[in-house]
Amino acid sequence: MGFADMPLLNYFLYDCQPLPYNQLPYGNCSERTIELPIAMRYLQETMTGTDRPYLEIGNVLANYEELLAKQPTLANRIVLDKFEEAPGVLNVDLMDYDTKHKTILCLSTVEHIGQHAYGENKSGDREAPLRAIRRIYNLLEPDGTALVTVPFGQLMDIGWLIQFSGEYMDLLFDSYGVPREAASFTYFRKQDMDIHLNTPRQAWIQCERADMAEATFDSPFMFANGIAVLRLRKIGQDVHETAALMSRDDLVYRPAAAIPNVYFTPFVRPFAFDKNGYFPAHRSGYVFYGHPVSLPPNRYRLEATIEISGSGSFSLELTTANGRNTIWSRKLTGSETLQDEISIDGEAMDVELRCYKHSAWACHLRFPKLTLTAV
Repeated sequence: MGFADMPLLNYFLYDCQPLPYNQLPYGNCSERTIELPIAMRYLQETMTGTDRPYLEIGNVLANYEELLAKQPTLANRIVLDKFEEAPGVLNVDLMDYDTKHKTILCLSTVEHIGQHAYGENKSGDREAPLRAIRRIYNLLEPDGTALVTVPFGQLMDIGWLIQFSGEYMDLLFDSYGVPREAASFTYFRKQDMDIHLNTPRQAWIQCERADMAEATFDSPFMFANGIAVLRLRKIGQDVHETAALMSRDDLVYRPAAAIPNVYFTPFVRPFAFDKNGYFPAHRSGYVFYGHPVSLPPNRYRLEATIEISGSGSFSLELTTANGRNTIWSRKLTGSETLQDEISIDGEAMDVELRCYKHSAWACHLRFPKLTLTAV
C-alpha cells in the first residue's frame, strides 16, 4: 500500500479486462506503467507490423525492447522523433512528415510539441499539441487507426508540457476540424503507489472524464496523475491544416505547483520515509526542509493532508533566509487537512517548506498532500 492505503495489485482493468502493469524499470514510476500494456494490446489487436511498418511518434518503445522481443513483428516500425538521435530514428518534424500509415502510435509525446522540452527551444505555443494530433489524423490512411496518450486533468501549462483538460481536448474538434465521430476516449486516474522510484507498484483505475477534472500533474504523485487514451480512426478526407476555426481565449492554464509534494522533490530529509510515505519522528528536530524556490509577488494556496501516528507536536512553516524569516506557520498536534492562502507582496527568494518536531515522543507522520500553488 502507498499513502492512500489502496491495494497495489499486479494488474489494472482496461474496459473490464485485466492487463498487467509494466514492470520494466525505465520510467516505470510514471504513467508508462499502464501506457505500455495499453499500447501493446492495441498493436496486437490491429496485427500491426505483420505486412508493413507502423509509425511511432516519439522514440519510446526503444526503451522497452524486452516487450517487442515477445512479438517480433512489433519491431517493424518507423520512428519519428524530431530531436532524439538514435539508430533508425528519423529526425524530422511531425508537421513536415507526409507519408501515410495504416497504424500510428504516440505515447505521451504530443503534449511536449511546441513546448520548451527535449530539444525544443521555443515555448508558449499552447495549442501546438492539438495541431500535432490533427496532423496524426491526417497521416492516417483511410480507415487507419492511431492511439495517442496524453496527461489529462486540470488544464496546465508546465513549461515543458501541456496537460490536457476536457475543454482543451474539445478544441481538437471545435477549432481544429477533426471529426468528433473519428475519436473515442478512455480515461485513467492514479489512485496510489509505493512511495519510492525503484519500479514502484501503482494503482490506476479507469474512470469517466468528469472524474478527472481535479487531477494535477506531479501532485500528489510524480508525473501524470491522470491520462487520456485517444483512439482515432480516419473517416473521410484529410482535415485542412489551417489556423484554428475559433479562438478560446477564456481557457485558464494553471501553472505548475511551486512545491508539488514532499516525496519526489529535493527536500532535505534527515530520516528516510518508508514505502507508505511515513517519516520516523522519534525525537525533536527537522522532519524535512527545502527545497528552495523563488516566488514572485502573488497569492499562493498551501494545501496539506497530514497523518500522525502516535503523539507529537510539530510546526509546518513557510520560510525564507534559511529558515530565519517565517512567512507562514501552523502548529500540528494531530492528523488534519488544511488549506490556507498566503500573500507574498515582493519577490521572495529561497522559499522553503519546513516541518519541525518539538516534542521527544516517538511517532510517525506522512503527507499524502502537500502543495504550494499560485492562485
